[in-house]
Amino acid sequence: MTRRKTSKPAFLKRLCRLLAATRGQAIVIAAIALPALAGSAALAVDVGHMYVAKSAIQNAVDAGSRAGAAILAAGGSQADASAEATSFASQNLTGITYLSSATPVITFPTATSVNVAIDHSLSLYFAPVIGINSTSIEAGATASIASVSAVGANELVPLAIYCNNEGGCSGVLSVGQNYALRRYCGNFFADGADGNSCGSTIEDGEVFLVGITFDNSNSNNAFRTAVREGYSDGVELGQEARALPGNRNGWRSGMTDRLTAGNNETIIPIITRLEPVSNDYNIQIADFVKVDISSFVEDGSTDTTTLQIIRGAVSTTDFADSDQGLGIESVVGVRLSN
Repeated sequence: MTRRKTSKPAFLKRLCRLLAATRGQAIVIAAIALPALAGSAALAVDVGHMYVAKSAIQNAVDAGSRAGAAILAAGGSQADASAEATSFASQNLTGITYLSSATPVITFPTATSVNVAIDHSLSLYFAPVIGINSTSIEAGATASIASVSAVGANELVPLAIYCNNEGGCSGVLSVGQNYALRRYCGNFFADGADGNSCGSTIEDGEVFLVGITFDNSNSNNAFRTAVREGYSDGVELGQEARALPGNRNGWRSGMTDRLTAGNNETIIPIITRLEPVSNDYNIQIADFVKVDISSFVEDGSTDTTTLQIIRGAVSTTDFADSDQGLGIESVVGVRLSN
């Protein structure tokens, strides 16, 4: 039997011709798009490379500025601060081959701040095919010393400085000053007892020391221990306290032990009167100073402590607001400003 030959329907013929034509167009489109796709991929690689480099440089200048400011906070010179800032910035780039030539530039916007900047020409991977061989990556950071709003446990002794004048200690005390301060009993701060400090005469304008308590404890033993080892809790600006009544002479052995152990440096709060008196608290903390105590001498019912106000840095994120403290900048932390 003879098999009858059939032909494809007309619509199938048109479909075959359309598919054949489309395959040819797809090849042309792919050929045209390939360079653009390759360029996009290359751009993504270089942009990522730039982002990683920028982050690394920013971390380096942040670390360098903090390290340099810490030297200033501890009383170091700008030359030492510059060397420290350069060292820390460079260490943070160690091992990153494409940043090996990045050079930190150190400047001092103020006497108490350090700026570290890096402007590095970064070589690119794929952009050179379109004529861009490198790009500039810049980063900068400034760190400065700033007065703290609190100190931690065991960092201060409960002996406070008071300036017996109408303006208090504002504008009176500064870093580098030396004092021989007499210690008086806290009866001076009792209601209606101005001028009476256990029989001692306090002169107008005199700067002196007084023992204080933050928990209203009158324990002579606790006072002695806190002088020797430091007060066991943290203390904040504005915190209320009480000037210890009586001489509390137990502190003498505490100070003797402290100085014998070589712990001459400590933090001492500066106080103002608290008016009105609140629950027997009659003073409050106005600022902090770090001091280097060279000696103290017993003298009857009082004592004389010779000390120098110095600058000392503490690790903190608690900084004084513009309306806090007295602007002495003796106890400071390092704050990154940008």
